Amino acid sequence: MSTDYAPILESALRDLDIKAYRTEERFFPEERWLIIFVDPVSLAAAQLSAGDIERQLNTLVDGDGAEFAVTFRAHISAEEVSSAKDEEANKSRLMGHQVDQLVKLLEARSRTSDALPSLRYVEDPRASLAAATATRHQIVYGRRGVGKTALLVESKRLAERDGHITAWINAQVLKGFSASEAFLFLAETILETIVRHVGSSIAPIVGELRERLQGVRLLRAGEEVSSRIVSGLVADINGDLRRVLRHDLHQLVVYIDDFYLYSAHLQAEFLDLVAALLRDCNGWIKLASIERLTRPYEPSTRVGLEVPHDATKIDLDVTLEDPKAAQSFLERVLSHYMASAGMGGVGAIANSESLGRLVLASGGVPRDYLNLFSNSIVVARERVKAREIGREDVAGAAGLSARSKKRDLELDVSSAESPTLLDSLERMSESIKGVGYTYFRVDFAQKMIPGYEVLSRLVDLRFAHLIQPALSDKHSPGTKYEAYVLALSEYTDVRLQRGLQVLDIEGGTWTHRQSGKAKTTIHLSGTQFRDRLRLAPVLDLEKLVNGGPRNVLLHDAYEHTNSRGEVFFLNSKVVTLRDKKTQRIYYFSKSLQPDYATGLPAGMTVRENPKNGFLTLIREGGE
Repeated sequence: MSTDYAPILESALRDLDIKAYRTEERFFPEERWLIIFVDPVSLAAAQLSAGDIERQLNTLVDGDGAEFAVTFRAHISAEEVSSAKDEEANKSRLMGHQVDQLVKLLEARSRTSDALPSLRYVEDPRASLAAATATRHQIVYGRRGVGKTALLVESKRLAERDGHITAWINAQVLKGFSASEAFLFLAETILETIVRHVGSSIAPIVGELRERLQGVRLLRAGEEVSSRIVSGLVADINGDLRRVLRHDLHQLVVYIDDFYLYSAHLQAEFLDLVAALLRDCNGWIKLASIERLTRPYEPSTRVGLEVPHDATKIDLDVTLEDPKAAQSFLERVLSHYMASAGMGGVGAIANSESLGRLVLASGGVPRDYLNLFSNSIVVARERVKAREIGREDVAGAAGLSARSKKRDLELDVSSAESPTLLDSLERMSESIKGVGYTYFRVDFAQKMIPGYEVLSRLVDLRFAHLIQPALSDKHSPGTKYEAYVLALSEYTDVRLQRGLQVLDIEGGTWTHRQSGKAKTTIHLSGTQFRDRLRLAPVLDLEKLVNGGPRNVLLHDAYEHTNSRGEVFFLNSKVVTLRDKKTQRIYYFSKSLQPDYATGLPAGMTVRENPKNGFLTLIREGGE
């Protein structure tokens, strides 16, 4: 210790019966800090005495000298430091403090909003930020969590950086409003934003805008407003805005997020009013929504925003068609979260198999990917001394995510439609897994029937993912299919998992394996991937609508003729056993049973009883 304050400090600590192991000094303008290291058991008492010690020490300070400030810290011995290091080294890599921070960060920041932007915006190769900031009305389409809001938030940031005026609303606040009421709400928001932007200006047009704002507020506070009054108001406000929103003066960008939450039958009328408000102005609408829940234009009345004439479309719905690009993008997003938590690359706590499966499980949707990564850490931590996330940890996390998807379904669709979609999902999933697959085909010829709309809604809700938009039929020239894979959450159950033909992703490429059987994984080339898809069952969309049969595959029923010349059809259904568990059974019948007819499951063969000609299924190579 320096000799000037040492006697006073030593005397004060001795009176308190506190031992100081060492003292460190820090010098700042007009302050001289003493950091005193004491025994941990004495720390509380020492901190209470800090003020008294400072007063004693400051008796040494001249009028213009730096005053003393005292703080205490716990002294840790070299042996304790060594022991702590050994304990941290023996701890599972997934149990560290940095991983705790990562989980908290992922949970807090995986959902983007205007109030809580992305941790760091990573431009999606599927959507150009330059296109999103163009001076045009634009509609950004994509499934939940795909990055629509993140794109709008970043576009808004750039607009504000360039000095433009921005207004933001989430369509959830418009629920229950008529088109006129929703328009008045947005008009008030726009006028408030412009008036705030121009500040205390006394220009005549600014005064008129303030008066117009007060008029809109009075209308909103009053009784129901007629469409005639609203139409007149649109023309009046438009006249004012054209004097302010000019290319050589101001630009306004209006952001409307989650537009699918507003009533579909009112969307076109609302957008028609907003577009009329901004007609011939330097003002632009940027709208984010789910395409199949959005009706921006009504052709019968020519009302709304028509794509591509009135607005351009930005589509973020391409997901697993290019798994390599999807994995690269998602890992770049995740790397920023890991860097913020003080960690290394994404491979630091996850093996290559799990990283590929995360892409498959998320369907390429960034928010799902981040949430699944966080939940995979939680699942992996249940294993003793787990050092990294494995493929099965991702499967477990995907199973847990199924409940949140069901909640999304209930939020996104009407209460009447929700049971219908869940019924269709259950029958589709059962039928595809029932013949031993996790992927399936859809005939192009069925894309115009109601069942295709049902499938599209299930894809929007991430219960299935498009993996090949156009697949030819090897034996039928001119016939084309789309290929899909069931969401991982639909087949993570241990019992259902065995014996399925499974597609997976590893290192950005597709793999194929038979679940429950070791050493069956094959890395697929482009041609091999196409050939695998051609073997997949075909979904019959006519049966997918509500109230259809349990088996929703095309009637490609397996037929087998026994040694006596009798023809049998293969059937499958789920039965409930005495212990309340369910089990899928296969059986043959002499007549076709449309509700239960099925193809021959992968890895199975037929055995005939020589005594009576009855047929049963056994696994290939079985007895």
